[in-house]
Amino acid sequence: MEDSSSSNATAANENTSLSLHPQVIPLDHEACSVDIIDWSDDSRIAVATKKGVYCLSLLSSADHIDKNFKMQKTFIPLSAKTKSGSGANLSEGYRHGQVIATENGYRTVRWSPLECGANGRCLLTTLTLDHRLVLHCLQHSQLQWQEVLNFSALESSSKASAKSDEGLAKLFATDMQWSETFCKTKDCDTGNGFELDRHVMLAVATSSGQVVVWGFKCPIVDHTSAVVQQQIETPSKCITCLAWVQDENNPPGGIAVGHLDGTISIWPILVDSGSMTFLTTPTGIWKEQDLLAVTSMKSRPLEKSGSILVATKGPYVMCFEVQNSGDNITLLHTAWTDAIHPMPISGLALSTEHKIYTCCMGSTMTVTNIRRNESGLSLEAFPIDTKSSLLKRGYGIARSKNSVFLGCVSGLTDTLNGVVKLQMNFLQLKAQEEVTAALVSPKTGSLAHNIDLVEYVRQRSSSDMSLPPDLQSILYEEPPTTHPHLQFFLLKLSIALEKEKDDLTDEGTVKDLEDTLGRVTNFLAVKHIQSMFGREETGSSMSPLLRTILEWLKKEGHSNTDLPATTSVTEHPAEICRLCQGPIEFEDVRAARCKNGHSWERCCLTFAACQVVPYRKCKLCGAAALSKTARGSSEICPELLMSNSCTFCSGDLL
Repeated sequence: MEDSSSSNATAANENTSLSLHPQVIPLDHEACSVDIIDWSDDSRIAVATKKGVYCLSLLSSADHIDKNFKMQKTFIPLSAKTKSGSGANLSEGYRHGQVIATENGYRTVRWSPLECGANGRCLLTTLTLDHRLVLHCLQHSQLQWQEVLNFSALESSSKASAKSDEGLAKLFATDMQWSETFCKTKDCDTGNGFELDRHVMLAVATSSGQVVVWGFKCPIVDHTSAVVQQQIETPSKCITCLAWVQDENNPPGGIAVGHLDGTISIWPILVDSGSMTFLTTPTGIWKEQDLLAVTSMKSRPLEKSGSILVATKGPYVMCFEVQNSGDNITLLHTAWTDAIHPMPISGLALSTEHKIYTCCMGSTMTVTNIRRNESGLSLEAFPIDTKSSLLKRGYGIARSKNSVFLGCVSGLTDTLNGVVKLQMNFLQLKAQEEVTAALVSPKTGSLAHNIDLVEYVRQRSSSDMSLPPDLQSILYEEPPTTHPHLQFFLLKLSIALEKEKDDLTDEGTVKDLEDTLGRVTNFLAVKHIQSMFGREETGSSMSPLLRTILEWLKKEGHSNTDLPATTSVTEHPAEICRLCQGPIEFEDVRAARCKNGHSWERCCLTFAACQVVPYRKCKLCGAAALSKTARGSSEICPELLMSNSCTFCSGDLL
């Protein structure tokens, strides 16, 4: 390598907010590769092993008082067809130093962005050592995975529709990367002239040196969701890794390709309403053939324009600032480090603050700060003190959506049989002030899409047995218009914390919290009900349940006086109890009770009694919601059941 543009600092880590989480999650199987972990935007972690893929879903409930993560673990086993594969089926070009086993197994995993799944969530892409590329989704039971798309079959169908097979690459996949979702306009006959469709792209590197790119319309249901396919003919004999270069909320500007000989190039792309076109001339951002394979790449957009691209080569880290200008990619600045690890880097993560986290098989971890100034880029690396208990062999790292946590997969050797068993460790990357500031920011969005922020608050509150000071002022906001969903969650959490104190519980404090929670609940319910009436035609065709809700709304003083008078509930009961056939009155937006005392939870979307099982539950607050196919509230805004977001806390309904 050439002279470094920054020195490797050996001083103690300057990031005082970084700390080791005490929880360790054991994984039963060994790894057969590196870079085997990925963390999704909907807070699920996937880890590739020799026998299958572990999927860990964070469960951050307001009623769960614990200092550790609570996770639901599922498993995707290696299929029978894949098990029959052997190391002889692996191409030599693929085994460029990242593969550390000759038997078959899962090579790596990649999560798609949000909104790619039919329920608005992320899909999981898995890649085996014998090049089988499959897209998976979680079933409604949330316990089993099903195959959405087998890319070998997709490639075969593409070949069948082509005039010649010579122009298409045989899909022996070696790596894959998802772009961020973006909107494309299309003409329509609705009178508006156009409408927006959300699209996403998947780039797949092949052992023959080609990159196959599929464009999908979201949500991805099956092979019919693939609307376009392109391929890039690169001069390389082996592509080692890929990364999308994309400005925020815009279509991808190009695909970065890392090669076995150490070179890195970016192929510009033009995306319009009907197609995508890769330009034939790439931009070479690292042209030196130093024979250090590019093992991993990550990219993030900058605030105003341009992107940061980070690549690892052996024990080195390289950083590039690039800008997409029309049909051209311009390299603005370059920086690199000295060797920051004793062995080649095996894991790379790039945080939202443009900090680079790396690990290697030599039991070390490093954080590298990217500094931008008028003269260009500079990198400053610091070792992370893991107290010798975190990493024995580092197989990969991944960050949560808001860079609050860092997941690390390490291997421990069983001295009796020599088998390397995997375990999952966590690092906490942000301080309390940073998390609370991000949580109340108007740019944050719904709580369901920021589970790592919510989980930090839950764990910290469970440890201190009280909310962080910066969030306590939100509890009693009147009226609850600024952060109503966050206020609802914090009130539920505060009540659970008070009740956990047992003998020290202050009954007066609990009553005040519950009264405030009731007011916030009614505020959110009224806001949602008013939107329901905006969807319905009011008049004589109004259903008994809708009339009863309207009567409750008027009683609360929030209804329009021009709406028609409601029919008496005693004459036409809004709902009938399934157990005793008695009438159910509408007195509470969270619970339903018949005259004989039978109790039901109310759907947070339609406010009908949840008498049909199974029904959905909110992951954050526990609110109930009828399933999308339920008949119990078919007469009242059935399209509301299509929502996956809780009315009270905006959590996921599963």
